[in-house]
Amino acid sequence: MRLTSLRLTNFRNYRKLDLSFNDGIHVFYGDNAQGKTNLLEAIFLCTCARSHRTGRDEELVLHGETFYKSEVVFLTDRGLEEKLSFSYLLPEALNSGRSARKMAYNDIVVSNISEMIGLFHAVIFAPEDLQIVKGGPGGRRRFLDLLISQSSRPYFRSLQRYGQLLLQRNSLLKIIRERSNTKRPAWQEPEEAPDGQEAQAAGKALPAGAEVPDLPPLTMQEELAVWDRALATEAAYILKKRLDYVEKISEYASLSLAYLTDSNEQLSLKYKTIGGISHSQSEEEIAGIFYARLQRSAEDDVFRGSSSIGPHRDDLDINLNEYPARTYASQGQQRSLVLSLKIAELLLLKELTGERPILLLDDVMSELDSKRREHLLKIVSGHQVFMTGTDKEHMFENTKDSPEIAAADPERAINYYYVEKGSVRPV
Repeated sequence: MRLTSLRLTNFRNYRKLDLSFNDGIHVFYGDNAQGKTNLLEAIFLCTCARSHRTGRDEELVLHGETFYKSEVVFLTDRGLEEKLSFSYLLPEALNSGRSARKMAYNDIVVSNISEMIGLFHAVIFAPEDLQIVKGGPGGRRRFLDLLISQSSRPYFRSLQRYGQLLLQRNSLLKIIRERSNTKRPAWQEPEEAPDGQEAQAAGKALPAGAEVPDLPPLTMQEELAVWDRALATEAAYILKKRLDYVEKISEYASLSLAYLTDSNEQLSLKYKTIGGISHSQSEEEIAGIFYARLQRSAEDDVFRGSSSIGPHRDDLDINLNEYPARTYASQGQQRSLVLSLKIAELLLLKELTGERPILLLDDVMSELDSKRREHLLKIVSGHQVFMTGTDKEHMFENTKDSPEIAAADPERAINYYYVEKGSVRPV
């Protein structure tokens, strides 16, 4: 896969931009706060309809404007030219009280993100990604979910359904909690009425001569059973996918880290979920275990007003040399770990989709020694790479891939662009 052009309108600090690209490595350089990272952000946005830096689309709109648009044209490894665009319009642009997202694939409007994800593959490594190692579980879950979604659109749809079911179950939990906390005093209880008159007053008229049915109240588990079964089905699919992918990405990531560090450091991954669930089980087995656990946790969940177990609370253990990387790895080691995970993502996507993803590196080379730079460039050989930095003279210093790479080898050619105040100039 190769990005051939990027067009921006009112995106961050770019009012209008139209860039064309060939194969190889593309370096955006210049002073800080000029818009280099914004270019990578705009490219990655078309991968998953989401910025890697913010969840608020309005922050991406150029100050004083009412919308932004990012458009990429790319060539697949099968030789097909395709186009994706993503726009966000503020309420002022629509003359309404709500903002709107608009997506298009080959100029055909796409109504759902699930139809867009997985069409354009890009992997990004940015400073924010260090949170995968040192941050909370949410960042690690997002890393897994984005990786799986790019190669499995049904997984993304399952995540959406699971989120909707979770909201509905949590709403029911709160209703049950409020009901159990609201008991009328004895003096407010209605007096017993003869001949079913109380049932009629409640809008439940009975046929003449019929007896009032004496039904036992539903237990918490019985009230939640419908949602628990549906939630267990979606959770089982998500968990099975995550467990399978962790097995694969662990192998790639450990090999990548060993290569980057000359086998001096060892990486291992383990997916953390509820007890009794493992990679070797089927979806049906996982669903049964998960449903039973939901039923057992019903009383506690009602007290909390939220679901205490599930894919939305799971985590990914990242260990370096058998110790938790979050607490024992240095800043440099954490950076190497995340880079290894991103390389693993790159290689796994290529294996699963048959397309070579584009690699986006935000200010990475300056943080690596010359040996790791050289190893990184060898690993990503054959992929189109976009990277940022402040000083082009030192980005490839002491590496075999010097800036004077022969034009006869376009996949390894290095192209430079000077970025200043929202303008980009090829050098």
